[in-house]
Amino acid sequence: MKPFSGNAPLAWVAALGALMAVLWPYFSASPLPLPGLRNLSAPLIGWPLAAVSFAMAAWLSLPAWQSRDRLLICAGFSLCLCFVVALYASMVAACIFAFIGKNIIYEQRRT
Repeated sequence: MKPFSGNAPLAWVAALGALMAVLWPYFSASPLPLPGLRNLSAPLIGWPLAAVSFAMAAWLSLPAWQSRDRLLICAGFSLCLCFVVALYASMVAACIFAFIGKNIIYEQRRT
């Protein structure tokens, strides 16, 4: 398994984006300048998403824990995150989770 073939860095980008969005109100009085992430600055949406994103990124960065079945479960998890983020935040913020899920499924189909 190659963890840094694209999935782990994308997951870290998603985790850092979620963390930036949730911490924005603590550092600035103005609204988040990225309209697609503004709903993620709500604590009931942002903190759980940031935690789950960091957990997924950390797991994708550890190749010893990965197998084909576990990666497919992670792909399903990522697609579920895409749906939840699209429902509660925006499609813009959900695109990265859809791409991670699609990328994992595509890589596992080739092997």
